[in-house]
Amino acid sequence: MNTGTGPAIVNPPAVRILEIGETGLFHWGLPDRTDALYASYRADLRSARPYLGLRNLLKAFRDIRAGRYGLVVLHPPLYPGWHWRSFLAALKFTILKGRPLDLYGACTSPIYFALLRLLPSCRSIAIDRSDSFGLPRHAFFLLDLVDTFYKRELPYDHWKVFFGSAHRRLPGRTFRLKKRWLRRVAKLRPIGLGLPIRQAGQAEVASTTEKASDVFFAGTISGNSSVRAAVPDLIDKLKAAGISVDMPEGPLPVEEFMRRCARAWITLSPEGLGWDCYRHMEAALAGSVPLVSAPTIDRYRPLIIGEQCLCYFPDEDRIVAIVAAALADKERLKAMALSAQEHVRKHHIESAICLDLLVRHCGETASASSTV
Repeated sequence: MNTGTGPAIVNPPAVRILEIGETGLFHWGLPDRTDALYASYRADLRSARPYLGLRNLLKAFRDIRAGRYGLVVLHPPLYPGWHWRSFLAALKFTILKGRPLDLYGACTSPIYFALLRLLPSCRSIAIDRSDSFGLPRHAFFLLDLVDTFYKRELPYDHWKVFFGSAHRRLPGRTFRLKKRWLRRVAKLRPIGLGLPIRQAGQAEVASTTEKASDVFFAGTISGNSSVRAAVPDLIDKLKAAGISVDMPEGPLPVEEFMRRCARAWITLSPEGLGWDCYRHMEAALAGSVPLVSAPTIDRYRPLIIGEQCLCYFPDEDRIVAIVAAALADKERLKAMALSAQEHVRKHHIESAICLDLLVRHCGETASASSTV
């Protein structure tokens, strides 16, 4: 606004984003600023996004050359388009799910994704928010193409993403000294899973619920991680120590899940198929202190252990001592819950992660991004 004492302050135009791939982040977090093209066999997750095809791929290249986009975001598909698993999965999620009109796009869009090797020069990033700690071979070209490759389940030793893909086993010293791979591994950075805004709102609505239990846990155990498999024994030990535990027998509706989180002082959130988990964030927003298993990944804007969350090591028999000590100081638990809630609200909702990436890569100031 011009006050008459100087030149008018003009905010720069908002950067537009082009997002291509299997999953989405900006499509959900900043829909008004994002053009999205879908490339995946998962027809059920497309959400009205057009499939990536030759025509819109060429148009995207023209628009990039014309400077229409300030940031291009690429999400690699789980399988390369030419892999038989991609084709069979496309049949499963189209024909067998009553979506026959999606078959062509589900089969061909991952193939067209490989043509992004020809992407014109632009500001670009890649994001992998899958459960796997590994990086498949068909995604290696992105390490050469983009400015930064963000990975959710990024091991503390970043080289481990190449286990079984770039290297038959764990990459050794000779591999780690090669200049090409040094350049590639230098582009790896952690990224959060990102809590959808709807789930965030449901958690915050529940946060005013009065406490009625000490510990809450709800989650899939069978067919999951060995860390999850140990949860029933942990629960038995907590109950034997006189700690009240709320553990429903089956899945809960989202609203009820959030309410039960909010009712508990502590929410147990062990590693599942990946370490990062919606439950960490949902519990915090609901006003419960997350009790996480020891991290196995390089975390994105992490909850600070001992200040915003509790932590246990699965190979130590200390779960009762950790929980009992925390419950002995309810005022400290309240402070931890409030700090965790504010941290997740500021950094881990999908829109917040999008804005952070725009600050990092497009030069937007945090204040300018937050007002868009």
